[in-house]
Amino acid sequence: MKKSTFLRHSMLMCCAGFLATGCSDDNDSDILHQETLPEVLPTEVNFVVTSGDPLNDLTAGVRMKIYSDLTSARTNEEVYTDESALKVPDTFTQLTYNGNTQTLTGYIYARGAASAENGGIGSSTAGLRSYKFASEQLAEIGSPVVVASFGNTGVFGTYSYAAQISSPYAMVVGNTNDNILSNNIPVNLPSIAINETTPTFSNIVDMGNNQVTVVVNYSDSDVAAVAFTDYSLTINTSDFITDERIGSSVGAMRSVRYTQSAADDNGNVYIFSGSSSDDSKVGALRINAGTKTFDTDYHFDILARSDGYRFRKAFHISGDYFLLEFFTDKDSYGNMAESGLMAVVNMTEKSFKWVSGLPDPSVYSFSIGWGDGHDGVFYIPFAAATSMSSSSGSTALDHPAIYAIDAATGKAVEFMSFKSTDLLKAVNILK
Repeated sequence: MKKSTFLRHSMLMCCAGFLATGCSDDNDSDILHQETLPEVLPTEVNFVVTSGDPLNDLTAGVRMKIYSDLTSARTNEEVYTDESALKVPDTFTQLTYNGNTQTLTGYIYARGAASAENGGIGSSTAGLRSYKFASEQLAEIGSPVVVASFGNTGVFGTYSYAAQISSPYAMVVGNTNDNILSNNIPVNLPSIAINETTPTFSNIVDMGNNQVTVVVNYSDSDVAAVAFTDYSLTINTSDFITDERIGSSVGAMRSVRYTQSAADDNGNVYIFSGSSSDDSKVGALRINAGTKTFDTDYHFDILARSDGYRFRKAFHISGDYFLLEFFTDKDSYGNMAESGLMAVVNMTEKSFKWVSGLPDPSVYSFSIGWGDGHDGVFYIPFAAATSMSSSSGSTALDHPAIYAIDAATGKAVEFMSFKSTDLLKAVNILK
């Protein structure tokens, strides 16, 4: 991979059109505040930006473009209309990158699948496409993998996975000698039923060394629940634990499931509960590295720090920093509720900072794509709202953009801007 130097650049606006929640009280909303984040010097890092058609969100496929040199500001970029970018006939709703195998996997929601005649996997068919990253290029590996359905997605070991929502199966695809091997693994979730209710997947957290933490949730039990398994996902009931100090660890928007758990850089696993109806259960617990129990001395009451707002998503940035995406209404936090407020939390210090500098969901309507974290910064794409991304805001964003959120300060700046012909889906950092 090419070694490159990234500059975090552009301006921080704490005025109308940007998130005012995190601005200090002495900020004048009519004044333009300019701040530049410090220079960052990652090595062997590339960005892949995936974009769709804003006029045909799920029916016109996507393009993926590699950015290997961001030493200067990138403005007014285009991906979807760039003929040199890799064209995909199907539309991805999620993308994951497995650094162990340099494999980028896109997940195809059934409504976004193109017909076989148009090069897709077949209309109304869910599936996965995987790409090998080498010599600063993406090349598709093997044939697309068809799945019945999927909710949450992720990676572990040499695999990428798509977990079914209502069935105890996980489709895993592995890159072996540049061939995709797929296997629909049955997981014995009924063995860890509570009150005769079988759980569903929330997340699979890779712990390395053939070990994962499988986070599950129950429809009628508001508890944190995890099972510890090897990469075969074989559940042993003796390695299953629950904790009632927080609620279920899962986020959702329509049929998509969102991560509310991850490991930090030291191997500690944090389990979040962001949308429990019980105020006392909105928070986070920790499973210390090398253990299979919840730390009884650790509990982060996030609701108290957020002034009563609940959250839908939780993503690891780097170190022990995480990014949380909050609902915009304290009293509305269900599957179809609006979200868009952001906060950065330091899990060791239990500190909380509202993110400033992002589009304000009370002013603008927008869709939020899938982001990625690196070296203390989380990069996240925003674009104008579509039929699949409702928003209470009445004004469309001026242009799509990738924002860089600095974990230490909670400040965001516009990192890359794009033309209105782009519907930004995801940014993946390849390293």
